[in-house]
Amino acid sequence: MNRMGNNSLSIAIACIGLTGTLSLAAAAADDPIVTADRAVVAALAKGDKAAANKWLDQDFNWIDSEGIMWFKDDAFRAGLKPLVTAGDDVKVIEHKYGKSVVWIQWNQGNKYSARFWVKRPSGWKLLHTTEIAAVPKRDFQTIAPAYDIPCNNPCKAVPYKPLGAGEKAALDEWQEQESSQANWEKHVADDMDQRVVSTYGGASPSKADRIAGMNRRKTENANAPKVGAAPALWIRTWDFDDAVVMVSIQPTYGDKAYWSSRVLAKNSAGLWQMMESYHNYVLASPVMTATPNQPDLK
Repeated sequence: MNRMGNNSLSIAIACIGLTGTLSLAAAAADDPIVTADRAVVAALAKGDKAAANKWLDQDFNWIDSEGIMWFKDDAFRAGLKPLVTAGDDVKVIEHKYGKSVVWIQWNQGNKYSARFWVKRPSGWKLLHTTEIAAVPKRDFQTIAPAYDIPCNNPCKAVPYKPLGAGEKAALDEWQEQESSQANWEKHVADDMDQRVVSTYGGASPSKADRIAGMNRRKTENANAPKVGAAPALWIRTWDFDDAVVMVSIQPTYGDKAYWSSRVLAKNSAGLWQMMESYHNYVLASPVMTATPNQPDLK
Protein backbone atom coordinates (compact mmCIF):
# COMPACT_ATOMS: atom_id res chain seq x y z
CA MET A 1 0.00 0.00 0.00
CA ASN A 2 1.43 3.37 -1.01
CA ARG A 3 1.23 5.85 1.84
CA MET A 4 3.26 8.65 0.25
CA GLY A 5 0.08 10.64 -0.38
CA ASN A 6 -0.62 10.84 3.33
CA ASN A 7 2.07 13.35 4.24
CA SER A 8 -0.40 15.86 5.68
CA LEU A 9 -2.00 13.16 7.83
CA SER A 10 1.42 11.98 8.97
CA ILE A 11 2.33 15.49 10.06
CA ALA A 12 -0.95 15.78 11.96
CA ILE A 13 -0.17 12.63 13.91
CA ALA A 14 3.57 13.16 14.18
CA CYS A 15 3.41 12.52 17.90
CA ILE A 16 2.33 8.96 17.09
CA GLY A 17 4.28 7.87 14.07
CA LEU A 18 5.84 8.59 10.70
CA THR A 19 4.40 6.68 7.77
CA GLY A 20 5.99 6.03 4.41
CA THR A 21 6.26 3.35 1.72
CA LEU A 22 9.34 3.15 -0.48
CA SER A 23 11.18 0.64 -2.61
CA LEU A 24 14.31 -0.73 -1.00
CA ALA A 25 16.44 1.18 -3.45
CA ALA A 26 14.67 4.44 -2.60
CA ALA A 27 14.58 3.96 1.17
CA ALA A 28 15.66 7.16 2.87
CA ALA A 29 19.44 7.21 2.83
CA ASP A 30 19.58 9.92 5.47
CA ASP A 31 17.44 8.05 7.98
CA PRO A 32 19.87 6.45 10.47
CA ILE A 33 17.41 3.72 11.48
CA VAL A 34 16.72 2.70 7.88
CA THR A 35 20.46 2.69 7.29
CA ALA A 36 20.99 0.50 10.35
CA ASP A 37 18.15 -1.78 9.25
CA ARG A 38 19.73 -2.35 5.86
CA ALA A 39 23.10 -2.95 7.50
CA VAL A 40 21.81 -5.56 9.93
CA VAL A 41 19.93 -7.43 7.18
CA ALA A 42 23.09 -7.51 5.07
CA ALA A 43 25.16 -8.73 8.03
CA LEU A 44 22.67 -11.45 8.96
CA ALA A 45 22.41 -12.57 5.33
CA LYS A 46 26.21 -13.00 5.27
CA GLY A 47 26.29 -14.64 8.69
CA ASP A 48 28.55 -11.82 9.92
CA LYS A 49 27.98 -12.04 13.67
CA ALA A 50 30.37 -9.23 14.59
CA ALA A 51 28.72 -6.75 12.21
CA ALA A 52 25.19 -7.79 13.21
CA ASN A 53 25.95 -7.62 16.92
CA LYS A 54 26.61 -3.90 16.59
CA TRP A 55 22.87 -3.44 16.11
CA LEU A 56 21.25 -6.30 18.03
CA ASP A 57 19.64 -5.61 21.41
CA GLN A 58 20.59 -7.78 24.39
CA ASP A 59 16.96 -9.06 24.35
CA PHE A 60 16.94 -9.64 20.58
CA ASN A 61 14.63 -12.43 19.44
CA TRP A 62 13.60 -13.66 16.00
CA ILE A 63 10.47 -15.56 14.95
CA ASP A 64 11.03 -17.29 11.63
CA SER A 65 8.45 -18.17 9.00
CA GLU A 66 7.80 -21.57 10.60
CA GLY A 67 6.74 -19.83 13.80
CA ILE A 68 9.89 -20.83 15.71
CA MET A 69 11.30 -18.27 18.15
CA TRP A 70 15.08 -17.92 18.25
CA PHE A 71 17.10 -15.85 20.70
CA LYS A 72 20.28 -14.15 19.56
CA ASP A 73 22.91 -16.80 20.27
CA ASP A 74 20.71 -19.62 19.00
CA ALA A 75 19.91 -17.69 15.81
CA PHE A 76 23.62 -17.40 15.07
CA ARG A 77 24.26 -21.07 15.94
CA ALA A 78 21.45 -22.08 13.58
CA GLY A 79 22.80 -19.89 10.77
CA LEU A 80 19.43 -18.18 10.43
CA LYS A 81 19.14 -15.93 7.36
CA PRO A 82 16.60 -13.14 6.69
CA LEU A 83 13.54 -14.16 4.67
CA VAL A 84 13.57 -10.93 2.67
CA THR A 85 16.87 -9.45 1.53
CA ALA A 86 17.95 -6.90 -1.07
CA GLY A 87 16.02 -6.47 -4.33
CA ASP A 88 14.46 -3.66 -6.35
CA ASP A 89 11.01 -5.20 -5.81
CA VAL A 90 11.28 -5.03 -2.01
CA LYS A 91 8.87 -2.50 -0.52
CA VAL A 92 9.82 -0.82 2.73
CA ILE A 93 7.48 0.80 5.27
CA GLU A 94 8.79 2.70 8.27
CA HIS A 95 6.67 3.93 11.21
CA LYS A 96 7.98 5.84 14.21
CA TYR A 97 6.24 5.73 17.59
CA GLY A 98 7.13 8.25 20.25
CA LYS A 99 10.85 8.83 20.70
CA SER A 100 12.04 5.27 21.14
CA VAL A 101 10.26 2.75 18.89
CA VAL A 102 10.54 2.36 15.12
CA TRP A 103 8.79 -0.38 13.15
CA ILE A 104 10.09 -1.32 9.70
CA GLN A 105 8.52 -3.79 7.28
CA TRP A 106 10.13 -5.29 4.19
CA ASN A 107 7.70 -6.92 1.76
CA GLN A 108 8.53 -8.94 -1.34
CA GLY A 109 5.57 -10.69 -2.93
CA ASN A 110 3.99 -12.92 -0.26
CA LYS A 111 7.01 -12.61 2.04
CA TYR A 112 6.90 -10.14 4.94
CA SER A 113 9.51 -9.20 7.51
CA ALA A 114 8.84 -6.78 10.38
CA ARG A 115 11.63 -5.44 12.57
CA PHE A 116 11.11 -3.59 15.83
CA TRP A 117 13.85 -1.07 16.61
CA VAL A 118 14.15 0.56 20.04
CA LYS A 119 16.27 3.37 21.42
CA ARG A 120 18.57 2.34 24.24
CA PRO A 121 21.12 4.50 26.13
CA SER A 122 23.79 3.12 23.77
CA GLY A 123 21.76 3.95 20.64
CA TRP A 124 19.22 2.29 18.35
CA LYS A 125 19.01 -1.50 18.66
CA LEU A 126 17.04 -4.21 16.87
CA LEU A 127 14.85 -5.82 19.53
CA HIS A 128 12.57 -8.18 17.63
CA THR A 129 11.95 -9.47 14.15
CA THR A 130 9.15 -11.66 12.83
CA GLU A 131 8.91 -13.13 9.33
CA ILE A 132 5.92 -14.45 7.44
CA ALA A 133 5.85 -16.37 4.17
CA ALA A 134 2.11 -15.97 3.67
CA VAL A 135 0.26 -19.14 2.81
CA PRO A 136 -2.98 -18.41 0.92
CA LYS A 137 -4.87 -21.47 2.18
CA ARG A 138 -4.75 -23.67 5.28
CA ASP A 139 -3.76 -27.28 4.67
CA PHE A 140 -5.81 -28.42 7.64
CA GLN A 141 -9.41 -28.24 8.83
CA THR A 142 -10.37 -25.59 11.37
CA ILE A 143 -13.10 -26.43 13.87
CA ALA A 144 -15.61 -23.84 15.03
CA PRO A 145 -16.54 -24.20 18.72
CA ALA A 146 -20.11 -25.44 19.24
CA TYR A 147 -20.64 -23.53 22.50
CA ASP A 148 -20.06 -20.07 23.97
CA ILE A 149 -16.52 -19.37 25.20
CA PRO A 150 -16.28 -16.27 27.38
CA CYS A 151 -13.28 -13.98 27.13
CA ASN A 152 -11.66 -14.82 30.47
CA ASN A 153 -8.12 -14.76 29.13
CA PRO A 154 -7.10 -12.24 27.83
CA CYS A 155 -9.98 -9.95 28.88
CA LYS A 156 -9.82 -10.63 32.63
CA ALA A 157 -6.41 -12.17 33.24
CA VAL A 158 -3.17 -12.95 31.43
CA PRO A 159 -0.07 -14.87 32.58
CA TYR A 160 2.08 -11.76 32.80
CA LYS A 161 2.71 -9.01 35.35
CA PRO A 162 3.69 -5.70 33.74
CA LEU A 163 6.05 -3.58 35.79
CA GLY A 164 6.43 -0.22 34.05
CA ALA A 165 3.69 2.40 33.89
CA GLY A 166 3.56 2.31 30.10
CA GLU A 167 3.26 -1.44 29.82
CA LYS A 168 0.62 -1.52 32.58
CA ALA A 169 -1.51 1.06 30.76
CA ALA A 170 -0.95 -0.55 27.37
CA LEU A 171 -1.87 -4.02 28.68
CA ASP A 172 -5.02 -2.71 30.41
CA GLU A 173 -6.25 -1.10 27.23
CA TRP A 174 -5.26 -4.06 25.05
CA GLN A 175 -7.35 -6.29 27.33
CA GLU A 176 -10.23 -3.87 26.90
CA GLN A 177 -9.65 -3.94 23.14
CA GLU A 178 -10.09 -7.71 23.08
CA SER A 179 -13.37 -7.64 25.02
CA SER A 180 -15.76 -6.51 22.26
CA GLN A 181 -15.93 -5.31 18.68
CA ALA A 182 -16.74 -1.77 19.85
CA ASN A 183 -13.63 -1.71 22.02
CA TRP A 184 -11.58 -3.25 19.23
CA GLU A 185 -12.65 -0.43 16.92
CA LYS A 186 -11.71 2.09 19.61
CA HIS A 187 -8.24 0.70 20.29
CA VAL A 188 -7.10 -0.18 16.77
CA ALA A 189 -5.48 2.72 14.94
CA ASP A 190 -7.68 4.16 12.19
CA ASP A 191 -4.81 4.34 9.68
CA MET A 192 -3.69 0.76 10.32
CA ASP A 193 -4.19 -0.23 6.67
CA GLN A 194 -2.31 -3.27 5.36
CA ARG A 195 -0.23 -3.56 8.52
CA VAL A 196 -1.89 -6.63 9.98
CA VAL A 197 -0.13 -9.61 8.42
CA SER A 198 -1.04 -13.25 8.97
CA THR A 199 0.56 -16.50 7.85
CA TYR A 200 -2.81 -17.67 6.52
CA GLY A 201 -3.89 -14.71 4.46
CA GLY A 202 -1.04 -12.24 4.14
CA ALA A 203 -1.80 -8.55 4.58
CA SER A 204 -5.26 -7.76 5.95
CA PRO A 205 -7.56 -5.20 4.33
CA SER A 206 -8.10 -1.78 5.87
CA LYS A 207 -9.67 -1.30 9.28
CA ALA A 208 -12.93 -0.23 7.62
CA ASP A 209 -12.97 -3.39 5.49
CA ARG A 210 -12.24 -5.54 8.55
CA ILE A 211 -15.15 -3.95 10.42
CA ALA A 212 -17.43 -4.55 7.43
CA GLY A 213 -16.35 -8.20 7.44
CA MET A 214 -17.05 -8.52 11.17
CA ASN A 215 -20.52 -7.05 10.74
CA ARG A 216 -21.26 -9.30 7.78
CA ARG A 217 -20.21 -12.42 9.69
CA LYS A 218 -22.34 -11.41 12.68
CA THR A 219 -25.35 -11.05 10.40
CA GLU A 220 -24.70 -14.32 8.58
CA ASN A 221 -24.03 -16.24 11.81
CA ALA A 222 -26.47 -14.60 14.18
CA ASN A 223 -27.14 -17.85 16.03
CA ALA A 224 -23.54 -19.02 16.21
CA PRO A 225 -21.86 -19.44 19.62
CA LYS A 226 -20.17 -16.36 21.02
CA VAL A 227 -16.44 -17.05 21.22
CA GLY A 228 -14.02 -14.76 23.04
CA ALA A 229 -10.68 -13.51 21.77
CA ALA A 230 -7.75 -15.89 21.42
CA PRO A 231 -6.17 -16.31 24.88
CA ALA A 232 -2.56 -15.45 25.65
CA LEU A 233 -0.34 -18.21 27.05
CA TRP A 234 2.87 -16.17 27.19
CA ILE A 235 3.47 -12.42 26.99
CA ARG A 236 6.56 -10.25 27.06
CA THR A 237 6.50 -6.46 26.78
CA TRP A 238 9.18 -3.78 26.56
CA ASP A 239 8.18 -0.38 27.93
CA PHE A 240 9.29 2.87 26.28
CA ASP A 241 6.83 5.19 28.08
CA ASP A 242 4.61 6.25 25.15
CA ALA A 243 5.12 3.07 23.11
CA VAL A 244 5.32 -0.61 24.04
CA VAL A 245 6.58 -3.59 22.06
CA MET A 246 4.55 -6.71 22.85
CA VAL A 247 5.16 -10.34 21.84
CA SER A 248 2.74 -13.08 22.85
CA ILE A 249 1.84 -16.66 21.96
CA GLN A 250 -1.88 -17.23 21.44
CA PRO A 251 -3.76 -20.44 20.66
CA THR A 252 -6.81 -19.93 18.48
CA TYR A 253 -9.99 -21.81 19.32
CA GLY A 254 -10.38 -24.44 16.59
CA ASP A 255 -7.17 -23.33 14.84
CA LYS A 256 -3.39 -23.36 15.33
CA ALA A 257 -1.46 -21.23 17.80
CA TYR A 258 0.26 -18.09 16.58
CA TRP A 259 2.79 -15.52 17.73
CA SER A 260 1.53 -11.94 17.96
CA SER A 261 4.12 -9.19 17.46
CA ARG A 262 2.68 -5.77 18.20
CA VAL A 263 3.37 -2.12 18.82
CA LEU A 264 0.98 -0.44 21.26
CA ALA A 265 1.27 3.34 21.47
CA LYS A 266 -0.54 6.44 22.63
CA ASN A 267 -2.37 8.44 20.01
CA SER A 268 -2.60 12.24 20.01
CA ALA A 269 -5.52 12.07 22.48
CA GLY A 270 -3.53 9.93 24.93
CA LEU A 271 -5.44 6.71 24.11
CA TRP A 272 -3.38 3.55 23.87
CA GLN A 273 -3.99 1.83 20.54
CA MET A 274 -2.68 -1.19 18.65
CA MET A 275 -0.58 0.27 15.87
CA GLU A 276 1.07 -2.82 14.37
CA SER A 277 0.21 -6.51 14.57
CA TYR A 278 1.71 -9.63 12.97
CA HIS A 279 0.10 -13.06 13.40
CA ASN A 280 2.87 -15.58 12.76
CA TYR A 281 1.34 -19.06 13.01
CA VAL A 282 3.28 -21.92 14.56
CA LEU A 283 3.28 -24.41 11.71
CA ALA A 284 4.04 -27.34 14.05
CA SER A 285 1.10 -26.47 16.31
CA PRO A 286 -1.86 -28.83 16.43
CA VAL A 287 -5.35 -27.45 15.91
CA MET A 288 -6.26 -26.17 19.37
CA THR A 289 -9.49 -27.30 20.99
CA ALA A 290 -11.51 -25.95 23.93
CA THR A 291 -13.78 -27.48 26.52
CA PRO A 292 -17.16 -26.12 27.62
CA ASN A 293 -17.95 -24.87 31.11
CA GLN A 294 -14.59 -23.27 31.68
CA PRO A 295 -14.15 -21.63 35.11
CA ASP A 296 -14.81 -17.93 35.26
CA LEU A 297 -11.68 -15.90 36.05
CA LYS A 298 -12.42 -13.21 38.59
